[in-house]
Amino acid sequence: MVREYIGGGVLGRLAAQLDEIERRQREEETAYWREERERLEQNAAFVDELEEAAEILSQAHLIAAGFHKRRGEWRRRARESGA
Repeated sequence: MVREYIGGGVLGRLAAQLDEIERRQREEETAYWREERERLEQNAAFVDELEEAAEILSQAHLIAAGFHKRRGEWRRRARESGA
């Protein structure tokens, strides 16, 4: 940060007030983006959990419907011909 001496008096006070306003704006913007990042990270974590649950449910449905996984592919189980 570069500092510039403005002096005292009215001009100095105005410059100090302007600096303070700009500093507060930067702090508020930083806080806003920090909160936004945290919110997005929470949403991403929820989506990951939702994706995992959907994967488990779809696998359970396929197994219940008579499918099995072979070499990474879901295949219908062959029916036994002993009856």
